[in-house]
Amino acid sequence: MKLVQFYRELFLEAVQEFEPVWKEEENILFGYRWHKNTYPLLEQFQIKEAEPDHPVLMYSLVLPESYLQTTIYEEVRQYSSPFDVSIMIMNRRLWLNAAIQTNKLQSSVMGFMNHARSELTNILECTIKFSIHGKFVMHKK
Repeated sequence: MKLVQFYRELFLEAVQEFEPVWKEEENILFGYRWHKNTYPLLEQFQIKEAEPDHPVLMYSLVLPESYLQTTIYEEVRQYSSPFDVSIMIMNRRLWLNAAIQTNKLQSSVMGFMNHARSELTNILECTIKFSIHGKFVMHKK
């Protein structure tokens, strides 16, 4: 069994127990990917094959177009995290990502996902608080 398959099995066991709403996508090159629709955001989790032998775990939040007008780029650049935090634009949406190679993993796969979710949510909250005095205003419920 390849390491990427091992981590897939760990993820499947964990989400079956704790978050069974994750849907696996098919025909993914070089790994596995799942998504979960959480209004108003889409969440994504990937396990990617990487060189030399350690897969990469990546948790992402897909943000709506309105975030293109915020300070999120600066927040990501300045944010200190144990993960590789990045942001990319694809189809007028922002993908806020947290990734780690499995050889640097210090928790379970589900532990990584929950910690990454928390880190990315912190970035979003900083962006929203900072942007209240500018053009972008998002009201919390």
